[in-house]
Amino acid sequence: MIQRSLSIIEQFWPLQNPFIISRGGRMETRTVTVLLEQDDVVGRGECVPYGRYGETIASVTAQVELLRERLEAGLSRTQLQRIMPAGAARNAIDAALWDLEAKSTGRDVGQLSGLAWPSNISTVQTISILTPEEMGKKARALDHYPLLKVKLDAEQIIERVAAVHANAPKSKLLVDANESWTIDILNRVAAQLPQYGVLMIEQPLHADADESLADHDGLLPIFADESCHIRSDLDGLKGKYDGINIKLDKSGGLTEALALADAAKAQNYEIMLGCMLGTSLGIAPAMFLADRAKYVDLDPPSLVAKDREYPVHINKGRIATLSPSLWGGSTP
Repeated sequence: MIQRSLSIIEQFWPLQNPFIISRGGRMETRTVTVLLEQDDVVGRGECVPYGRYGETIASVTAQVELLRERLEAGLSRTQLQRIMPAGAARNAIDAALWDLEAKSTGRDVGQLSGLAWPSNISTVQTISILTPEEMGKKARALDHYPLLKVKLDAEQIIERVAAVHANAPKSKLLVDANESWTIDILNRVAAQLPQYGVLMIEQPLHADADESLADHDGLLPIFADESCHIRSDLDGLKGKYDGINIKLDKSGGLTEALALADAAKAQNYEIMLGCMLGTSLGIAPAMFLADRAKYVDLDPPSLVAKDREYPVHINKGRIATLSPSLWGGSTP
């Protein structure tokens, strides 16, 4: 009979600089870490509760706590998908179960999943919302990065993008409005953005108002973020979006994310791989999906002022090899 012990840990992580998107800014991020111990082996998983989806530290912790008895009795990843909805809580548990299986069986997550061990991944670097002048200054310091992600709201859109482009002219840009635009704003700015090196637009409209995207005939592809969490969301995106942003805190873990990526490819959606603002432990499982994505946005290790032991290292937009000691490695 399987016997495990469950621990749930809330943690605060300071950021190097304010992180500002259309919904507001912050100087720290809060995570929930799930630890599952079995036979002196510990599997770990991290999630970032997100208020946009009605999540808090307390609500996510309560969700995990409800499964304590089943988790400690040996609940599997397959069973987890059936009894718990997608979201941050399931992601943390799913990651802990992957990590525990790898350490317990002597087969790392790459071997368990049939995917290559993550190495030399190209990621975007994010520029938060500031004045055009301040965003230009940030871009100047990142002009050696091949791909930058520009956070935007409904104000000074072209001015901000133009400032970033002027200061990092060799960098291509992704713009992310985080649901802050209207269809009129999108129609007004979409034709101007390509001249500034913009390759795509991420979630311009609120998920509840994206029906009007079906009539938008812009030059740039549009990717769904808040509008796509799991496989069942894909049918509702047809005719509106060209791609999706897969985040493990939305899909409820690597297990569903792998299935979502397969389904998206089968339906001809491009894939962006994203994440919430967490630590290296939080992005580690997502790194296994990098080969399937056209764009990778896994830059939080460069945004936090304090990180985990065995952190992910990013140099000029390149993520080095994932340390097996951080997550997903096997125990000899």
